[in-house]
Amino acid sequence: MAQNVARCIAGIVCIVQLWAQPQPAPQRKNDSLRHREATAVVRSPIRELQADLDALLKNRELAAAHIGICILSTETGEYLFRFNDGKAFIPASLLKLFTTAAALELLGPDFRFTTRVYLDGRIRQGGDFEGNIIIRGSGDPTWSESFGTPPDSVFAVWIRALDSLGITTIKGNIIADDSYFDAVRYGPGWMWDDFVMPYSPPVSALAANDNCVQLLIRPGAAVGDPATVSVLNGNGMIKIVNDVRTTAIDHTPELIPYRDFGSSTIELHGTIPLPTNTSEGGLNLSVPVENPAAYVAALFRDALDRHRIRVRGSVMTATDWGEPILYSRLPVLAEYTSIPLRQILTVMNRTSHNLCAEMLLKTIAKENSGSGSFAAGTEFVSSVLQRNGLPSEELSMSDGSGLSRLNLCTPSLVARLLWHLWRSRFRNDVLSSLPRPGEPGTLRTRMIGTLAERSVTAKTGTLNNVSNLAGYVTTRDGEVLSVVIMTNHLLVPESVARNLQDLICMRLASLTRR
Repeated sequence: MAQNVARCIAGIVCIVQLWAQPQPAPQRKNDSLRHREATAVVRSPIRELQADLDALLKNRELAAAHIGICILSTETGEYLFRFNDGKAFIPASLLKLFTTAAALELLGPDFRFTTRVYLDGRIRQGGDFEGNIIIRGSGDPTWSESFGTPPDSVFAVWIRALDSLGITTIKGNIIADDSYFDAVRYGPGWMWDDFVMPYSPPVSALAANDNCVQLLIRPGAAVGDPATVSVLNGNGMIKIVNDVRTTAIDHTPELIPYRDFGSSTIELHGTIPLPTNTSEGGLNLSVPVENPAAYVAALFRDALDRHRIRVRGSVMTATDWGEPILYSRLPVLAEYTSIPLRQILTVMNRTSHNLCAEMLLKTIAKENSGSGSFAAGTEFVSSVLQRNGLPSEELSMSDGSGLSRLNLCTPSLVARLLWHLWRSRFRNDVLSSLPRPGEPGTLRTRMIGTLAERSVTAKTGTLNNVSNLAGYVTTRDGEVLSVVIMTNHLLVPESVARNLQDLICMRLASLTRR
């Protein structure tokens, strides 16, 4: 009974309170319209974007990583999102964007490399050439399958010139001159254990096959037998110490090359399984040569041999020759001209071709100062930044490819560089050079089937514990954004950082300001 009375009293109190409150006036149609307009004004697509990106950054797996993000509108110059963008990060291959910008501005998109071959001697009756053939390098990085120009196609031009002169025997040497660049072949801060890897070959003004030789490793006849190792295109440029053993069919192959610094001997350790019924069991491995100029000379001699032009002398470098070469007094046998720079940049950026980037950096310096060095090249990159109003003090650059861990830059600077390139006369050259999802290159398998697949054009940058992405994202409205996402000090698989990058790009691709 008491409980029922209490409920009645409470109900009466509520009715009285509601009756006592001032009642809103009946809402006219125009008032409702104003309310909807006010609600629309309060909603901010950019604030919603920022909230979504803040939520993505709370991923616990990336709590220990250093993350920097800068998103900038190329149309308005407005910053849509910034997170640690003034901090210094290791850029890895994002550094190629700086090399690209400097090469386009200082060399020009139509720049081509020209390599000349000189005759230093006399042609005798019977087709004998008494003297040396000299190959003068100019920094051309394109003599490889990576660029669709295998070295033999270059040599064929020179051999046709020899044939036209009736030369059948060379009673002299093949001399390769790579003095167009300085003698420093490895960038400051490169890791010593990378020197045997195909992504960090020595840098030289003469290069072929990306300055690497191909090895073919085949298993032995039974488990425990030594594998066989064949050098496919080395011609004595490297020596192999074979410590690879044959394992059972169900084992995973493991090949570990090792080389002392400055040595031409490759120690090859590991295992290779017996072949299955559908496989011959052979594996290919690419390893760098130690002396690229001598490698080019050796490859040319092999091409001459296959064409039945005998070489009686040796293959050597201009340094080995030791005497000044007076090119002004020598006739040019033939020359080879590369594809234009804009096409070279497409291969460099889409495949992240390190040797190409380093050769371009030194070429920039050589063509503009006469000194083909890493240091001179980085100085010219800084000058390009300064000339275009970009803060060069936010960049510490040691090489052209990003292999060095001494390289540092801010996400803000990378975003502003992209903004500058978008507004420059080189926009189309830059865009065509960058990877895209689903196309050949470093984004081939990423963001497939999402709105970002057709909206993203970006360069990747990867080292151990480093994963970066920088480029352009087109929103649902057609607005182009300069986007930089840098993750350093990763203690988790790189796929976690890539997932963050892809999710951010997908969110930006769906952005609309309407």
